[in-house]
Amino acid sequence: MLMTRAVAVRIVRVCSAVIGLMACGVAGAAWAGAPDAVSSIEVDASAGGTPFRHSWEQAFGSDRADMALTESYLRNADRTREATGFRYVRFHGIFDDTMAIMAPDGAGHMHYNFRKVDAVYDGLLAHHIRPLVELSFMPSAIGSDVLRRDGGLEPLVTGKAGDPAKPITDYSGGTLWYRANVTPPAHMADWNALIRAFVEHLEQRYGAEEVRQWPFEVWNEPDQATWVGQPRMASYFALYDNTARTIKAVDPALRVGGPATGAIHWVGDFVEHVMREHVPVDFVSTHIYANDPPDLLRLPKSPDNTGNIVCDATRTARQVIDRSGRRDLPLYITEFGADWDIHNGSADRPWIAPWIAQTVHDCDGLAPIMSYWTFSDDFEEQGVIANELPGAYGLLTTHGIAKPAFNAFALLHRLGARRLPAGSGGDDILATRREDGAIAVALWNGDRERGRERHLAFKGVGSVKGATVVVIDRSHGTPAALFAAMGRPVSPTRQQAEALIAAARLPAPQPAVCARANRCDIRLPPESLALLVVPGSP
Repeated sequence: MLMTRAVAVRIVRVCSAVIGLMACGVAGAAWAGAPDAVSSIEVDASAGGTPFRHSWEQAFGSDRADMALTESYLRNADRTREATGFRYVRFHGIFDDTMAIMAPDGAGHMHYNFRKVDAVYDGLLAHHIRPLVELSFMPSAIGSDVLRRDGGLEPLVTGKAGDPAKPITDYSGGTLWYRANVTPPAHMADWNALIRAFVEHLEQRYGAEEVRQWPFEVWNEPDQATWVGQPRMASYFALYDNTARTIKAVDPALRVGGPATGAIHWVGDFVEHVMREHVPVDFVSTHIYANDPPDLLRLPKSPDNTGNIVCDATRTARQVIDRSGRRDLPLYITEFGADWDIHNGSADRPWIAPWIAQTVHDCDGLAPIMSYWTFSDDFEEQGVIANELPGAYGLLTTHGIAKPAFNAFALLHRLGARRLPAGSGGDDILATRREDGAIAVALWNGDRERGRERHLAFKGVGSVKGATVVVIDRSHGTPAALFAAMGRPVSPTRQQAEALIAAARLPAPQPAVCARANRCDIRLPPESLALLVVPGSP
């Protein structure tokens, strides 16, 4: 993710205009005094249902490779995996200069050094997480920025004779705090040699069968400031072509894809290019945020559109791929979220829980991988995070304090793998059957002012005895109240962090209000998400 997406974004984003039913900030009008909206919904548990793949929890994003070596990163990765079962993590900068993969010998010749790469991947695999490998950024030793190649970041130069010396800012000075080199390679042969050596090393260390399960994504957001090749699209396509062919030359069974753009506007051009030039591709990847500007989305008017920007853009990208004749290509959304602006603290806000649920609902079946950005506040794109809350995009703070977004993913993980019919529209409900036979139903309310009452009638269920419900809202599953009472500490003490972790914990299931044999009533406060579970028959 790159925070400074485009000037157009700043014009579009007056607030986090996520799917129309959310709003900026935390508080709306109090629930008291606002009458509940009441509706009845039938859940058809007699139906076999349709496959409901948990694509939203297959992968999560994180900052950069270096961060994967920190204790808090790995601790939060464990917490997230325990709550969601996620399999892949994606991060920037496996080739960043901080990874020291290009090391000079005594004679000044460059040699590869993958020891730090090994430490990152060894650690992830030890925690039962595989990498979704983002091939970025450019090692300065082979980049086209001569000044960076010579070891300088902002060297002094003079122009005409007698002119005072002045600094030349490196290309990436305004993009990432850790000064990633975002230039193309000076010589493509050097990049190809690196890719070959890297992939061969991975297969030698981890085995071909293991590495074949790692998707390789070429670069990160080449349509944004994290790529300065010119012309931007054509130069990226050249990088992709060389990378994909080099990877396949090492092992044809490895999976490679792109264009990893910050929005979907390159998807059609990319697929057309790889087909025309016969370039290997195994998946198409892109990023989508709910406040992306219209000119980067190019969403057509369609009766299929739901108003959820993330899902409408995902559907559009899928349709573009299908129209190209490559229906076989899976679409990976390797970054998504409600807001690309790190300073808005969207993961901390109560509205994020119903937004995530709505996105899971609306995006069902569109992409096999949707990677939320990010699982942890171990994040330094714009510098070291200055506050605990709001922090960065993470589901968890660096101290491991769960945000409403974390608890939303934890609740939705408890849904089953078969989706059941629910009501006529079912716009704010997901009814599922789990392998243990239980019926798990997620319901949510994104309204800031009004509560909702849902009367659920279960068809094909003999009894709803033992049904339980968990609700997260402005007062439950969030550390906000305690954090405010503490005076909003910038860096909580261990005792404060432990108290905040306890306050943010997902509430325990409570007995549901089920007055009849097959009916349960659920009350949803404003900006809330609930999970109702009806046990399966013994």
